[in-house]
Amino acid sequence: MRNLTILIIGLSLAACQQATKIMPKADVHPFVGCWETENGLERESWTIDPSGWLVGYAASRDTAGNVTFFEHMRIERGGESEVLVVTGQNNTETRFKGRGTSNPNEYRFENPSHDFPQVIVYQRNGDALNAYIDLMAGGKRVRFDKSLCKVD
Repeated sequence: MRNLTILIIGLSLAACQQATKIMPKADVHPFVGCWETENGLERESWTIDPSGWLVGYAASRDTAGNVTFFEHMRIERGGESEVLVVTGQNNTETRFKGRGTSNPNEYRFENPSHDFPQVIVYQRNGDALNAYIDLMAGGKRVRFDKSLCKVD
């Protein structure tokens, strides 16, 4: 019985080790991780799957804990550029093409034919992942400043 218990524990640890190998390191992509606003009511989380795509969600809730906003996001990697695909609460999918910037910690995505936003920019700065949305011509910028999620 003791040998069976040791075997089960060993196999369990080996299975955990296998899963750990495919999990992303924080340095795989600057978005990977859990990010939230200072008040903790808005959260964005990103992970990377084995295909190399980044998969995430953004959610907002009120002080009573009710979800007031939710969207799924993915960044398709490969080809000439990255594509940010946002699926909103109404299940409509909107695609934003990645545009290079001179800042290696900045990621810009554009879709000039979308009503709003037409531009989504993410900026990683240490323990912060900040973003803003805007029109191509500017003038309607909305900022989203987030830092690493607090661990309870």
